[in-house]
Amino acid sequence: MKYLKLLLFIFSPIILQFSVVQAQEQNITGVVYSAEDRQPLAGVSVVSGIFGTSTDEQGKFSLVIGESDSITVMMIGYQDKVIHPESLSITIYLNPKILGSDPIEVVATRVIPGVTPVAYSTLDKSEISDYYNVQDVPMVLSYEPGVHAYSESGNGTGYSYVSIRGFDQSRIAVMIDNVPLNDNENHEVYWVDHGDLLVDAADIEIQRGIGNSLYGSAAFGGSINVQTQINPGNESFGLSISGGSYNTYKGNFRYRTGSRLGDNFGGSIRISTIHSDGYRTESTSDQRTIALGIEHNAGIINNQLRVLIGKEISRLQWDGISADRINDRKLRKGKMSWTQPFTDDFLQQIYSLNTKIKIGPHLRFRNVLYGVFGSGFYEVDKMDVEFYEYNLDTFDFLPPEPENGRTTDLTRRKWIVNQYFGFVPTVTYRTDNLRTDVGMEWRSFFGSHFGEIFNFSDSSLNIGIRDKYRYYDYDGNKRSISIFGHMIYSLPYNLHVMVDLQYQQHSWNLDQVPLGNFSGFDLSADWTFINPRLGINYLITDNFSMFVNYGTAEKEPADNQILEADDVWAAPRAAASERISDIESGFHFIRPQFGLKINLYRIDYDNEILSDIYDFAEGEFDIETADRTRHEGIEIEGDIRINEKTLLTLNGSISSNTFISGENKGKVLINVPDRLLNIQAKYQLTRSVRVFGHVKYVGRQFIDYGNTAGIAIDPYTIMNLSVSVQIFDYSAKFMINNIFDTLYETYGYEYWGAYYWPGATRNFIISLSRSL
Repeated sequence: MKYLKLLLFIFSPIILQFSVVQAQEQNITGVVYSAEDRQPLAGVSVVSGIFGTSTDEQGKFSLVIGESDSITVMMIGYQDKVIHPESLSITIYLNPKILGSDPIEVVATRVIPGVTPVAYSTLDKSEISDYYNVQDVPMVLSYEPGVHAYSESGNGTGYSYVSIRGFDQSRIAVMIDNVPLNDNENHEVYWVDHGDLLVDAADIEIQRGIGNSLYGSAAFGGSINVQTQINPGNESFGLSISGGSYNTYKGNFRYRTGSRLGDNFGGSIRISTIHSDGYRTESTSDQRTIALGIEHNAGIINNQLRVLIGKEISRLQWDGISADRINDRKLRKGKMSWTQPFTDDFLQQIYSLNTKIKIGPHLRFRNVLYGVFGSGFYEVDKMDVEFYEYNLDTFDFLPPEPENGRTTDLTRRKWIVNQYFGFVPTVTYRTDNLRTDVGMEWRSFFGSHFGEIFNFSDSSLNIGIRDKYRYYDYDGNKRSISIFGHMIYSLPYNLHVMVDLQYQQHSWNLDQVPLGNFSGFDLSADWTFINPRLGINYLITDNFSMFVNYGTAEKEPADNQILEADDVWAAPRAAASERISDIESGFHFIRPQFGLKINLYRIDYDNEILSDIYDFAEGEFDIETADRTRHEGIEIEGDIRINEKTLLTLNGSISSNTFISGENKGKVLINVPDRLLNIQAKYQLTRSVRVFGHVKYVGRQFIDYGNTAGIAIDPYTIMNLSVSVQIFDYSAKFMINNIFDTLYETYGYEYWGAYYWPGATRNFIISLSRSL
């Protein structure tokens, strides 16, 4: 017993010290969010002394520290933060780093938060996951301020369209991993060629206004840059299936190598298939996609090779539903008796190599090398067409009687086979106060167009034409070079100045083969533009910044503004380049649980191209030019983190898009909503269950230049709801769209009456996925 007392006496100071330390320790739990968008951050390092942990996918962590110890929170791309916890449960917001940070590899075409003076929004991977299921990219983009989207099918699948500030997607610069997607001839974007693209997306940045797209066609309404991931995290397999209304289903398989091939080498593959019958009759779409990625990181050199191959076959209803049928739940889904649906069949392949080289502590070199190949056609059955229009009157085997007015039924197929190549080298010099990007883009395009006709109802043609007959043939060529300089300089007092200058030169040629009644025009043109921009961003406090910018931009006409080379009646016409001047200002206010952005803009537009009367016979628009128009408005974007489980966001715009000269002076442009509003609520019900609600309001749209109120598209509000469940490696999502079964229209036109494209009534989609 006396030995026990002796031991206690000897070791009592140590025991006492240990018990005191134990009493002073405390378990701290918390959540880490991005201060920019209030989204949880995964993989954040949380350190106290020699102990540390990292946040999970919900941004949560737990760490035992001493009572008076501090916590250091660190993540690449964000400013470090030191916290002295005042409670056992804390919430932490990290601010993004700006100019001087080495780990941030921001390309010149993307925004530097708190520095670049432009209006922008970013959809991160978490937001994309909330919004996306099977719909095309434009429908997800429409969750952002000033963005409107609709689809021909009515339910967001197949051919879909996006506009920003009233500018259609032919005036928006679109890139995937810095590869420009706008068609070289008509500037359009065909999202249907890239099915299930958002599964791979790391984020999507939307810049509004002239934007910061320094190469490619000028961005009038804005720019959209989708960045995909090749090999994030550990080795993984993923399998997902979805099914829902209108016989809609999707399946995909994904594999990422992680470090299996070594620490410096990784790869990924995705195979996707999507089908939907569409809300409207004969509006089906089938999309097949293969995406491959290989990344090699050799320290100072990083190479990313990507292959994206997409095949789509769509059934298109280009004509609308008449006003007397649009409110009938059955008839609004059908088609007019005289219309013939089109079949669209296209294969597109995109190959790109993104290279980054660290030359020194301040110097970086980047290059994007790409090749894009496309081949496909669209066809339709034509009734009672004139021989003359399709060169059928030129055949010697036909009877000698006059051919004037002679007609036949036939199947018409229009082909396009094209390819374009380019490279974009850029050198970046960066110090703590200065960032300068200087680069260029060179691009070469070739497109072959020809038309085939067959299945004649006139028996004499079936005798003379044994196979398909080519009735027109022409080639288009284009060479483009863009040289750009982009500089951001940080002055004292957190004042950042941006100077941006772009030089563009386009050489264009269209060679129409003389064929029957086609004259054989050989046309060429050159355009040279200089597009400047200047902006200032003033970071008044860590939480409050303001910006103002001004710029001008020009872009070349589309081919069909000069000649409809597949139309025997067409003749060349003069087409002026389009030009805008854009002035904008805004402010960005951030508090730990609250954020607000407000932007004001006015864009004056010369020679805006308008799509006027719908042509029933061809399923095409007539093209007209407005001398001067103006797009102006205000955009608001805000969010509030109500508590650890609830995030509420709101964004919207009020705009005026009008003619300011000509016979329509003072009238509103057609098919441009005057108001847009999105309200979104995200609620983490449990660790495994997440609820997302979305309310969308779209304001009135006129469908004729006379702005006739009686045929305008009425404002509409729709509500969507989704529930996501994550259990171990399994996840499920149930999404119901248009909960209140609202009848609404998304697009309209006037042609001896009013016609509309209907939006889908209540519909649902369920998806199941597993990751290993």
